[in-house]
Amino acid sequence: MHDRLGFSFLYFGGRTTAEHEPWLGRLRAHGYACAELPIVEATDADVVRLRAACEREGLARTCVGFAVPGANPIAADAAERRAAIEHLGVLCERAAALGASLVAGPVHSAYGIFTEEPPSADERARCAEVLHAAGERAAACGVKLAVEPLNRFESYFLNTAADCDALVRAVDHPNVVGALDTHHAHIEEDDVLAAIRSSASTLGHVQLSENHRGTPGRGQVDFPAILRTLDEVGYSDWLVVEAFSRQEPSFGSALRIWRDLDEGVESVLAAGARVPVLLSSAVLPAAEVGRSRSPGVQVDRGHRGLGCRADLFRLLLVEPVDQVGQRLRHPERAERTDRGEAHWGG
Repeated sequence: MHDRLGFSFLYFGGRTTAEHEPWLGRLRAHGYACAELPIVEATDADVVRLRAACEREGLARTCVGFAVPGANPIAADAAERRAAIEHLGVLCERAAALGASLVAGPVHSAYGIFTEEPPSADERARCAEVLHAAGERAAACGVKLAVEPLNRFESYFLNTAADCDALVRAVDHPNVVGALDTHHAHIEEDDVLAAIRSSASTLGHVQLSENHRGTPGRGQVDFPAILRTLDEVGYSDWLVVEAFSRQEPSFGSALRIWRDLDEGVESVLAAGARVPVLLSSAVLPAAEVGRSRSPGVQVDRGHRGLGCRADLFRLLLVEPVDQVGQRLRHPERAERTDRGEAHWGG
């Protein structure tokens, strides 16, 4: 099990019910250490039940939440901003009741609300004020708020890591940090790796999500490079695999998921669980692999640490993790096996 890897239950929809509880056990079986649970729609009974279920499985918890219409942190109306502080405070209380360490998501502005104008200086100032007050509520609960930028099609207010970094600095509260979702970053950033480096000092949460929001490794996001850069900047907090589906059709439609993006829950869990192979220097030493059994998969020779091409991640989807590790540790055996001269067990 990798002690920093989590899986988001947003895969199943906006609320985690008793129907979804068996999948907590499957997280543990696949090697995840954490469940990220949606809490905006969670009831008190949900919280009690889910905490008990996670504790039975030995899973840590993080939470995902967002600002809502009528409680918008950037609203001009002071009463609505007070409602936003209360809403975010309630999310923090639910997270604490779950035994979670953090609430991540677009807590900066009401989801799905557009003014058809760029964000204003007044909106930024109002947001910083609200999030500072919400940070006080978070501190009282013993949790953190992780502010997540979204792509331009889901939010006009906060789109880039640089803007998020500036906002978190303006909030100036130790319980308010930045978040990075690789799906949104893939759309908005000129250079995702540069964005990670420049915002590293305020980054407190990472969600690993494909450009199409489906199975990790089947899209365009360069997970190996992202994970390597996170390692380089000293990031040591949660890495949560976030994939979406039409398990709950209305929720999938709200996120514009119009087709099946995977072969079922097990396939997504398995793909996400292979991420730690790319993080471990024990599996990826000074590794040098010139070629593999999968055509076109190459890893740069002589690169130290976690360096590799995104194609390696796709290799992990079709070979067992231990076998991929063998290939990386013993490239000379890989070449003999590919020629039919040896087997990994021999």
